[in-house]
Amino acid sequence: MVTIAEPLSDSPGTTGRGAFRRLGHRIQALLVNTLYQCINGLLHGFAILLWPHPRPKSAERVCVFRIGYIGDIVCALPAIRSVRRAYPNAKLTLLTSPGPAGPGAAELLSGNDWIDELRVYYSADIETLPQRWKLLRELRARRFDVWIDLPNDLSSISRQFRDMLFAWLAGARWGRGWRISSIGLAGQAQSEYLHFTKEVDRTLDLLKRAGIPVAEIDFGLPRLPEVQARIDDLLQARGLNGCVLVAIAPDAKRSTNRWPPERFAEIGRMLADSNRSIVLIAGGANAKLCEELASQMGSHAHSFAGALSLPESIELLRRCRLLICVDSGVQHLAAAVGTLCISLFSFWQMRGKWHPYGWRNLVLQKWVPCHTCLREVCPNDNRCIKAIGVEEVMQHAEQMLHRQAA
Repeated sequence: MVTIAEPLSDSPGTTGRGAFRRLGHRIQALLVNTLYQCINGLLHGFAILLWPHPRPKSAERVCVFRIGYIGDIVCALPAIRSVRRAYPNAKLTLLTSPGPAGPGAAELLSGNDWIDELRVYYSADIETLPQRWKLLRELRARRFDVWIDLPNDLSSISRQFRDMLFAWLAGARWGRGWRISSIGLAGQAQSEYLHFTKEVDRTLDLLKRAGIPVAEIDFGLPRLPEVQARIDDLLQARGLNGCVLVAIAPDAKRSTNRWPPERFAEIGRMLADSNRSIVLIAGGANAKLCEELASQMGSHAHSFAGALSLPESIELLRRCRLLICVDSGVQHLAAAVGTLCISLFSFWQMRGKWHPYGWRNLVLQKWVPCHTCLREVCPNDNRCIKAIGVEEVMQHAEQMLHRQAA
């Protein structure tokens, strides 16, 4: 992966102050890194205390616990596939939740043939103590031999200990995986001086620490014949057969990750021609936005927002030569099916964590004085992502398209 980001530079006349600032950030990063090691050492020690015996080489029933939305689940799929390979004869259960509502693993993995059971729950299902006790009893009845926890990037320390205790109370005979990767202190120092791996690699590292081998990177997304036929029909109906397709996904869940829609419209107008068509991909909530953008891009742009199921959106991405998007779940879907991606990143969180998997993908991100603010809502009008210009995106898009054509 190539990351385009210019480091902060000191303005003239402030060299001494800049050097003092850098020294302060180095010290902060060192202290936070030590804190990571101490907390994760404590979590590992607690897990050994609860399950002191070595990892079972065989098992009848295995549970993988991973919660989150589409991007969270996609990034964990190679790790879950590795668990499957480590226990090929076990009944594999994925315990998961998309929070208050979907989409999540249920929609993403519909029709898969390598996870034996998807146990999905929602926030409303565990609000009360009796509801939690009911879930606990249900899991105890399954008598899991192995429990692998793949915690989310932002999972807190208290949640890690709570989830570990829950697995023990659920009767798991052996468990591993609990580890924090985010501490909300000295964010700028962490971005500047600590190295964070991509989420796919982070979840795989959890398995390696548990003694589970990782042989290959395989996302294992199902590809059903009826879904392929549906996309074939849609492309033929819109006259897109034989065209070079470029996907644009203009929206993101977090407001801090959004690039101005008019810039996407300009990108679409510049890329579309008689041999190249733009397809806009988004959920139903963004259907109106995508229709407006398609009309602004011209006759070679087509919106599929709200018209496709999640598996159909993935199949459409497989047919595309390139995806241009912001930091959202769509970039991880594209990476999972091998479609090249240009991702436009804001700088509200630590650098490098959620980049799409694959060295050929491109991330555009700009340093700004307020980088790594760790805020869900930007008080500075999203200045970091707005620093990415249309011309820069176009230049890289044309280069990537030409390289693929060659």
